[in-house]
Amino acid sequence: MDTLIKADIFFFVTSIVVVILAILVVVALIYIVRILRDIKILSTKVREEGDKIVDDVDELRTGLKKEGLKITGVFSVLANFLKKKSKKFSKK
Repeated sequence: MDTLIKADIFFFVTSIVVVILAILVVVALIYIVRILRDIKILSTKVREEGDKIVDDVDELRTGLKKEGLKITGVFSVLANFLKKKSKKFSKK
């Protein structure tokens, strides 16, 4: 009879632990889903910005081809690019 009571206590404690672990796993999965959703949004934004950079480089190439690779044209484009960069850093 004593072993039967010990077995009942063991199964009761084990059941409680399994329920607690299941709750913890569900909470962890909720956080993982939120993190994956944020990563998806971030990767979409990175893809969009990458497309914009490619478009800017294409415009730069087109402008350089129209200018005929004039040295002054190249320097003016680079100077404008550097001015934009320095303005961004000076505001911060």
